[in-house]
Amino acid sequence: MANNRILDAVKIQSRVVIPIVKALEQEIGIEKAHRIVGKAIAGAYVEHRERRGYEANSHPRTEMDGGMDFPVEREVVTDSDTEYGHDITGCQFADYFRSIGEPEIGALMTCGVDFAAEALIRPDWDFQRTQTRMQGASHCDFRWRKGEP
Repeated sequence: MANNRILDAVKIQSRVVIPIVKALEQEIGIEKAHRIVGKAIAGAYVEHRERRGYEANSHPRTEMDGGMDFPVEREVVTDSDTEYGHDITGCQFADYFRSIGEPEIGALMTCGVDFAAEALIRPDWDFQRTQTRMQGASHCDFRWRKGEP
C-alpha cells in the first residue's frame, strides 16, 4: 500500500490532535478526554460525509466501489442484497499509529468514526464491527445487515 492523501492528512492532523488529547487526559482524565475528543471527531467526519452527498441507505458495496480512497486492504466475505461484510486485512492508519505508540488516539481519529457515520448514512442497515487492527487484531470485521423495511 502506497501513501495516499487521506493517510497524509491524518498524519498531519495527528501532530495537532495527539498533544491536545494528552493535555486533556492530564486535566480531566483519559476516559472523559477520549469521550469528548472522539465525539467531536466523529461529528466532524459525519458532517464531511453529509457534504459529500452519500446516498442514504445505499448498499455498503456501493461505497466500497466508488467511495473514498482509504489506505486499507479489504477482503469481501459476504455480498448479497441484504448482507455485506468485509475484513480489513491491511490498514496504514493502524500501522502508523501503532508505530508512533498511539493506537488509542489513532482509534479516536479513525476507527471511532465508523459507528456515527453508519448510523447517519445507513439507518436501515445494522452495522457491527467487533475488532480492529488498531487494537491489535489480525483484521477489522465490518458487517452490515439490512433491517426490516
